[in-house]
Amino acid sequence: MVVVGVRFKRAGKLYYFKPGDLELHPRDQVLVETAAGMEIGEVVIPAKAVPAADVVQPVRRVVRRVDERDAEQLLANRESEERARAVAAERIAARGLAMKLVNAEYTFDRNRLTFFFVAEDRVDFRELVRDLANEFGVRIELRQIGVRDQAKELGGIGVCGRELCCTTWLGEFEPVSIRMAKDQQLSLNPSKLTGQCGRLKCCLKFENDTYRRIRNELPEPGALVNTREGTGKVLEVLVAREGVLVDVGEGRRVFVSLKELESGEAAVLTGTRARRPGQAAAAAGDVPGANQDLAAAREDDPEPPSPAPGAKTAQESVQELVPADLPETGARDASAGPRGDLLRAGGEQPAGHAARKSRRRRSKRHRRRRPQPSAGEETG
Repeated sequence: MVVVGVRFKRAGKLYYFKPGDLELHPRDQVLVETAAGMEIGEVVIPAKAVPAADVVQPVRRVVRRVDERDAEQLLANRESEERARAVAAERIAARGLAMKLVNAEYTFDRNRLTFFFVAEDRVDFRELVRDLANEFGVRIELRQIGVRDQAKELGGIGVCGRELCCTTWLGEFEPVSIRMAKDQQLSLNPSKLTGQCGRLKCCLKFENDTYRRIRNELPEPGALVNTREGTGKVLEVLVAREGVLVDVGEGRRVFVSLKELESGEAAVLTGTRARRPGQAAAAAGDVPGANQDLAAAREDDPEPPSPAPGAKTAQESVQELVPADLPETGARDASAGPRGDLLRAGGEQPAGHAARKSRRRRSKRHRRRRPQPSAGEETG
C-alpha cells in the first residue's frame, strides 16, 4: 500500500492517506477526507510503500492539492473561529460552568465546530451545547483536554528561551516521572522541574536513557578504583561529565573518566562494576602498584580465624555426642523446632534423644491410668 504522511497542526499527530495519482512532496498543502469531514493538512512524509497492517484502517484518500479558493475559505474559517470562541466564553460564564475554554476549530467544510476546554472535574454541558447549536447552526462538539494539551494548543516560550517543544515538534506526550530528575542529579525544586503546563518538563525524558546508560557503566560510590595517581575510593559519580571523582588519599582527588576505564588506564577493583579476577589481574599489570593495592583491598574482607592447636571443630564435637548405632528413621533437624537441638551428624539423632522420648511416653501413660475421684470423695 502506498501512503503519504499528513499533519493538520504544526506538531500534531501523523496520519496516513492514499495519494492516488497525485505526485506529492513534503510541505505540500492538500485537501483530505477524514471521519469529521474535509480538512486541509500538510504533507510531511512523501509517498512510500508500507504493509497494510502498519497503518490504521480505513485509509482515506487525498482529494487534491489546495488552490487559492481553498486558502481563502481556510482564512475565513479562522476568522469565524475567533467569533465562536468569544460567544462560547460568554455562554460558559452565563451558565456558571466550572470550565475554561481553550480553542475552537471549524472543519474545512464548516460541517462541525469543535470547542476544546479544560476542567478539574466532569462538567454537564448539555444545555451549553444546545445554546451553541442554536447560535451557529452546525454540529457542535465539546472536547475536554488536559493541561499539557492546553499548553500545546496555546504555545509559549520555555525557560530555555525557545518555543515549547510540544508546540514546535513533539507529536505525542510520553510519561515523565520525578525519578528521571533524580537520575540526572537535578535539583528537586518544583519551580525548576515544571513547565508552562504545571507538570514535569517533557525534556526530562529526552536524555534520561543516556544518563541511565552512563550511570550503569560507572562504578558506584565507595568502590575502589586504581588510577595512575594510586588507588582510592569513589566519592562522587559525575554522570554529566561521564566520570567519577576518586579520593586517593592525603587530600588528593582525581577525576577518572569513562574512557579511561574502558581503555584500561584505570581499573575498578571492587563493587558491582569490578572486573573478573583474570581481567583485574591483567589491568593490574598495566597500572603501576596495582597488585599491592588489590591485595590491600582484599584485606577488608578477612578470612575466619583458624582454630587453636588441639581445639576441636563444631562438627567433631557433635560427632562425639552422637552414637554410631542410632537409626536414621525419625531423625529431626534442629531447624525443625524452636528447641535448638544439636544437628544430627550423618543423618543420626543426637545422644539421649531416644531416652527423653521414652520418658515422655511413660509419663503420658501414667497420667491416663491414674484413677479419677468418685462423686462422694473429696479431692485433695
